Formats: sequence, structure tokens, C-alpha cells
Amino acid sequence: MGRHTFIIPVYKEPPYLEMCIMSLKKQIVASDIVMTTATPMLSTRELAKKYGIPYYVNTQEKTGIANDWNFALSMANSDYVTIAHQDDVYAPNYVEEVMKCVEGSSIVFTDYWDVVNGNCKKNTLNAIVKKISLFPFLIKSSYKSKLLKRLVLIFGSSICCPTVTYNTKILKGFSFSPHFRFALDWIAWLEIAKMDGRFTYIRKKLVKHRIHVGSETSATLASGVAQIEEFEILKRIWGGAIAKLLTKVYAIIRKADLSSIT
Repeated sequence: MGRHTFIIPVYKEPPYLEMCIMSLKKQIVASDIVMTTATPMLSTRELAKKYGIPYYVNTQEKTGIANDWNFALSMANSDYVTIAHQDDVYAPNYVEEVMKCVEGSSIVFTDYWDVVNGNCKKNTLNAIVKKISLFPFLIKSSYKSKLLKRLVLIFGSSICCPTVTYNTKILKGFSFSPHFRFALDWIAWLEIAKMDGRFTYIRKKLVKHRIHVGSETSATLASGVAQIEEFEILKRIWGGAIAKLLTKVYAIIRKADLSSIT
């Protein structure tokens, strides 16, 4: 059993999966790597075999991203776990940097690049909003206060999900909510904020987060699911009137960002 595990929850036949795997194999600090899926394919089995990665099939009848991620977490046999998204690429020093500060933190997350059409975008509107929300981390990199942890989340999910490493020693019993498809990470951070342990932010771009027309992010944005779920969470935080206003503003921001993908 290693101290850290990358889990890759695979859906069908992702076109960038091998790039993701290669980036995990090139880590300066070696980690265990595990692949999980509810949609087993010959091509993904062969990739797992090629790189010597254990391959676990989720046979539960429940479906959805939350179920996939919860199954992925259950397959890790380490104190620290990163759910590596199948389209993303991790810098060689990702694990090295995370392991420096993960002890005592419930989650550690990093800065990242948005990759659109193969290019790193520096200033998407969505990324700017997230950076503004993370302003307390300009003062220091880690917070234990439950109030401050919640503060960085009141306007949206300021934490980029694929950059997150989970401390399973602290997050015992944690699971993603199957009620959400797009905002399941945001509601997760709000729940984790109530728990003991620090939120620690590494202000280095250590992940390239790919957004493309075939991604789940693009699908939920285009279908309107994102707006519905965001409104639901904002309403819990702010009440209906302010939630409606913020949802409209975010829809405009997302529309501008989506136009650069297609």
C-alpha cells in the first residue's frame, strides 16, 4: 500500500486517456494508479494492461458520476487519493507538491490551466471568477476555520475538482451526492468544509484541465443541467432572489466560455 493513489474513473472510450495515464506515470514521486469503470471496453482494458494498472469494473446497478466517483474512492488503498479525470494531464511534480502539505488537510487543491482546443487559456471568465473567490488564499495557503472554508464557496465551486487530493484519514464516511450531476463537486466541498481538517491551496498550475465538446462539462452546460443545479445550491446559500441573479450572471459567463470550445 502506497501513501497516495491516483484513481481514474473511465467512461466508455475517452480519447485522451493515454495522455492522462502517461502524465501519472511520469510523476517525480511515484504513486499507485488504479482504473475504474462502469462501462468496460476492450480498448481501456488494453491500456490498463499496457501500463500495468489494476482495472476494476463497477457492477452496481446505480449509475451516474457520483456513483462512479464513490466506487473509485472505495478502490483506493491509501491515505491520500486523487480522482484523476480521464481527459486531464498532471504536471510531473503534482504528487511531490501535494505530499508536502497534505498532512492535516481534508483536501489539497492546486491552480490549473483550462485547455481548450489543445491550447492553455489564461483568462477565461469562469477562471477569473474562481480566482476572485479564492482571495483568502492570497494571505495564506491553508485554512482550518469552517467559516473561512465555506466563505470561498459561497459564490460557486472555486475549487477545480481534478486538482483535488482527498485525505481519507479525515474524510471517513464521505461520499459524493448522487442528486447532482454537474455541481456534485461544489456540494461536496461545502460538506467537507463542515468537517475537521484544512483546505490547502497550492498556487501552482499543476493540472491541465481539458474542456472539449465531448466532455461531461460541455454536455451539462449545453443541456441546462448546470444552471439548474447551481441555482439549487445558490438558493440554499443566498435565498431565491439573489440565487436567480447569480445564476443568470453565471449563465452569461459560461456562454462566453462555451463559444470558445466549439
